[in-house]
Amino acid sequence: MPTGSSETNADQTSQDKLHKKFTWKELSALNKPENVHVAYKGKVYDVSSFVSSHPGGVDQIMMGAGRDITHLFDVYHQPQTIKFLEKYYVGELTDVEFVTYPEEKNQFYSTLKKRVKEKFKSLQIDTKFDYKMFLLYFTYCSFCALTWYSMLISGDSYWLRGIFSSAALGIFTGLSFYSMFHDASHCCITHSPMVWRIARIIVQCVTGLSMYCWMYRHTCGHHIYTNVDIADPDCRTQVMKKEVWRLKHKQSWFKRYEYQHLYMPLFIYTFYSVIMNVQDFVVMKNLEIGRIRLNPPSTYQRREFYFMKIFHHTMRLIVPLFYMSLTSMLLYNLIYQVVLGHWILLLAQLSHLTTKVSLSEDIALQNKSWAEYQVLTTKDYDTDSLLCTLLTGALNHQVAHHLFPDVLQSYYPIITPIVRDTCKEFGIQYNCEASLPKALWEHLKYLFRMGQEPTQLKVQ
Repeated sequence: MPTGSSETNADQTSQDKLHKKFTWKELSALNKPENVHVAYKGKVYDVSSFVSSHPGGVDQIMMGAGRDITHLFDVYHQPQTIKFLEKYYVGELTDVEFVTYPEEKNQFYSTLKKRVKEKFKSLQIDTKFDYKMFLLYFTYCSFCALTWYSMLISGDSYWLRGIFSSAALGIFTGLSFYSMFHDASHCCITHSPMVWRIARIIVQCVTGLSMYCWMYRHTCGHHIYTNVDIADPDCRTQVMKKEVWRLKHKQSWFKRYEYQHLYMPLFIYTFYSVIMNVQDFVVMKNLEIGRIRLNPPSTYQRREFYFMKIFHHTMRLIVPLFYMSLTSMLLYNLIYQVVLGHWILLLAQLSHLTTKVSLSEDIALQNKSWAEYQVLTTKDYDTDSLLCTLLTGALNHQVAHHLFPDVLQSYYPIITPIVRDTCKEFGIQYNCEASLPKALWEHLKYLFRMGQEPTQLKVQ
């Protein structure tokens, strides 16, 4: 017996040596193609040998390298896939970079996923394919090209047509952004990584925005840490710093915030696409957006980044000068940016920075699972309107999108009723406004309320 006990202890010691302890900072350094480690529910896995074989492509697995992929993994993979991951286990994660969500206790998300899966199975629908969406992508991109050409030939002589064409170009670019660009960033346009890459190249040429930077910001940041102050790049704020707007009660108050419901939509939203374009270069240089880290891009990704930027801005700023004066070019671009900036930012903010939804500072969010957290921090609007769904890229079904980002947006109207009913069954607050104008009003009301002077601490 003593011998057996000794052998057992020796085996345990050997296992302890093999299974390391990793801090999140140590894990973050293991993000190169030749040394890829990921964390899932506190366990660390060395998937270096699997990178080239990943069914979703190298780009997707590299995006998760050196970070906690728990919720990305759960959303984009089938539950049985975890068994495949277990053979790459190498150790434990001892701390976390951001907040962690408790394990689900009420079976809300598992029940919801089961019901959604059964619904699509009964309808015999592949949630990553819809020929109507390909027609929609083609239509939006084609109209981007046509309105750009119409603006071009308007020149200095037909300025009224040039103004109309510029506004239309802003609209169709916004539609392309929230359809093809958004879907491609979530890898839900078919099951083929090659199709995702082609789609991303096309929409980067159309919008001028970097897909590489957007996927870290949107997929790794916003979707996992929705409305979490330190982690969500879309609502990042600091307590004492004089930010451009006040979104949370814990922020210091400055008098200019009294007018944020006016100056944000009139000025900041207007130039948001310009801000995003400039920010892409800063992000690519620093490899971070807020607190979200970007892994070093491959040579191909760097070349793609600069090629798309040069191509888009040449077509937007240089080519027009061969057909019109500098004044006309600047005027048309101003109109384009005003329309596009509002289209992109307003539609995004209506669902998260608005009344009734929760922020990470709210007591209501304590001890909530990730799925419950997504529901409580998100709001739908006008979900019965096909026109609203088309104009917003299905962002009016934002709750369904956050819970099922790997599903093509045309299928969210099928998911939303299931989400609504399941929330009611489990006693989870589901937020929805009756119309798009009402959702816009609630967003402006939220900005107004947060801009008012607190009754206690005052900072001049």
